[in-house]
Amino acid sequence: MRDEPVSFEFDGRKIAAREGQSLAAALTEAGLRAFRVTAKGDPRGMFCGMGVCQDCLVTVDGVPNQRACMTPARPGLKVATQVAFAPLSDQASPAPAKGRKIAPDVLVIGGGAGGLNAAIAAARAGASVVVLDERKVTGGQYYKQAAGTAPALDEQQREGQELVAATLAAGVEILSQVEVWGAFEGLLFMAEHEGGALIARPKTAIIATGAYERPRMVPGWTLPGVMTTGAAQTLWRSYRTLPGKRIAVCGSGPLNLQVAMELARGGAEIVVVAEAARSPMAQPAAAARMAVADPRLAARGLGITAGLMRRGIPIFYQTSLVGVTQSRDGLQATFRGANGAETTHDVDAVCMNDGFEPQNEILRLLGARMNYDAAVGHLRCQRSDTMETTVPRLFAIGDCAGLGGAPAATVEGAIAGMAAASLCRDAPLPDIGPLKLRLARHRRFQDRLWKLYDIAPRDLSAQSDDVTICRCEEISLGEMRQALGTNPGHAGTVKRATRAGMGRCQGRYCGPVTARLVAVRDGSALDDRSYYAPRVPIKPVSIAAILAAQELLDGED
Repeated sequence: MRDEPVSFEFDGRKIAAREGQSLAAALTEAGLRAFRVTAKGDPRGMFCGMGVCQDCLVTVDGVPNQRACMTPARPGLKVATQVAFAPLSDQASPAPAKGRKIAPDVLVIGGGAGGLNAAIAAARAGASVVVLDERKVTGGQYYKQAAGTAPALDEQQREGQELVAATLAAGVEILSQVEVWGAFEGLLFMAEHEGGALIARPKTAIIATGAYERPRMVPGWTLPGVMTTGAAQTLWRSYRTLPGKRIAVCGSGPLNLQVAMELARGGAEIVVVAEAARSPMAQPAAAARMAVADPRLAARGLGITAGLMRRGIPIFYQTSLVGVTQSRDGLQATFRGANGAETTHDVDAVCMNDGFEPQNEILRLLGARMNYDAAVGHLRCQRSDTMETTVPRLFAIGDCAGLGGAPAATVEGAIAGMAAASLCRDAPLPDIGPLKLRLARHRRFQDRLWKLYDIAPRDLSAQSDDVTICRCEEISLGEMRQALGTNPGHAGTVKRATRAGMGRCQGRYCGPVTARLVAVRDGSALDDRSYYAPRVPIKPVSIAAILAAQELLDGED
């Protein structure tokens, strides 16, 4: 990032920022982690770091409900802690920007590893391609590009830079900061872009929206300073901002080890890494099968573990977070080991990753069929060999279709891009045999990798009633249990009885939990219909944006 500083106000206090930083990054760097106050008077801050949780809301220049993690710090902004039931701005709403309608051969929603590779493949096959990306800087969660002009941290970021450049060189149009809020039958998509309505009617669509992290729901998981591991990684890789000086990393999966190493290199003190699963050394057969599937990736993981050990960073296996409390100078995180003993650590930030949930709202809205995968605890989209869903001309790639990892998403993108372009041009599909072999190898590695970890959904039966389940509406496990006592027939009934899932994140965190609670109570199997029904708008959007889209549609008559 450039050294050129900028500054803004937060609750009347001057905050220094570097150009390119988000408000959340700048505030975190200043030691401020509480951005809003809930209806019950509880402070909240950044949690997901990618615009999903909607918990880092602030008021900017009198306009409430601005996500601090997605809003760039600009000189002279007046930012304020958002209070519950924030008053409407007394400023006149700006006139909406001119709307735009697009009808490319191939529309790609998502600018990560899968989406960009799909776009390149389709464009090189002769199709017109537009990519819609929610973030300001394209590259997705795997490549996490720097928001400013800082040099790449490592080979992973350099690969992302090259991929973005190759996408543009292929003639693909990338639209950034696009909020897709509606998807309708016939491949009609509605979005907001640069203050105006955007309507897309592509011939084919490729959904590459990725996944978001599953939290460990324990007492205190909603406190400011508790965030997903991916959010901490975004702070560092995109904004060169540490989430704190003293950090605990917990959950299960290789991302935790990678981020712990990255933060340590950045100067953070990693107080503890708590891994819920057994050590790979205690699972030699499973570890060997994973290593055989992809020796290069296995060696990379081993190198990260060795690097943590060289730095004296402890990795405690079969150890889980049991609670977080506020202390005078930060947070206190308590962990329980395999022998039942508990330890408490003083930290500034707690980073958690307990698995993933697909961002499949668009796919479900359009009617793509799903199957429940009990091993990872989420829905997988049914797809053909070319990544086409059960909805004709609708493709799904990457983690939005089910956990698979970036290498698999890259190959899936290439296959889907070629197949979509072939449909549009009514041309035969080139030989994808070699790609299918590569994909099978990546999937085999992922399958063996996750057998080493513990990412199945957590049993909440032993948790106390006061644990928060719905962050947005502040619904506790006790309230959920009370609703379950009325014998609801569906998660939607619990939603109506408690308001869980009616908040701004629209049930992305509490929805899967609610579905599992009902299924356990009834002894029923989970499927797509077990979850909250997706509904438009799938992301919070202004009424003005919806009206502008309707006016743009009316203009077609």
